[in-house]
This record gives sequence, structure tokens and C-alpha cells, in this order.
Amino acid sequence: MDFKEDQMAIEAYVRMRSGWRDVDGISDEEYIEYAFEYMEEHPFESWLVIKSFEALIYDRVSGEFSVWRKLPGVHIYWQPGAFWSGVRASWDGNRESRRENPSRLRLLGEYFGLVEPAKEN
Repeated sequence: MDFKEDQMAIEAYVRMRSGWRDVDGISDEEYIEYAFEYMEEHPFESWLVIKSFEALIYDRVSGEFSVWRKLPGVHIYWQPGAFWSGVRASWDGNRESRRENPSRLRLLGEYFGLVEPAKEN
């Protein structure tokens, strides 16, 4: 499924759940509620398209794309004009993903007590 088909499917689901009312007659809160309901039932894997110096991020609720700049070879992203806040958010996201999926070296270090556990159980 591509991005346009995904948007059409979300809109159809929202209209079905709201009694086939016109999109203009559906409140923003109701639209978001039903859209998130659809997105939980139908996950979309390719919401991020990475190129060498930029990344395109697809927002499923609004159907819009945002362009983020990227450092090649690392997962650090920022929007033009917001370099430091984007780098901070990327750093925090990378740190969280390392906690969720620790490397074998980290697991070995945790086993021998050389580093603190990545996940708190």
C-alpha cells in the first residue's frame, strides 16, 4: 500500500465509523480518534524514507510529508531552522532504541556487571 492509498483507507474508515458523514461534518477530535483506531489495526511499516542527506517522514493522520536533514551514516535528523532541538530528539530516540534492543556486547557487559542494565524489568 502506498501513501495515497493509506490516506484514502483512513478517510474511508473514519467516515464508516462516523456513520458515513461527510468529512466536513466530522469534528477534529472524532477524526483523530477513529484515525488512530485504524492505525492501530493496520500498521504502516514504511512511514520513513531515508536518503543520504535527508529523510522524508509521512504523517498518517494529516497525510503530509515533512523533510528532515540528515547526517550521512548516523541517525541524527533535524528540520531546517531547528538543528539543536532535532539533534537532541534524535539522540534521545537513539538512546531509547538502544535500551529496547541492546547489542550483544552490551548484554555481555551487563552479564559480567561491567555496565548497568539497559532495561529495567
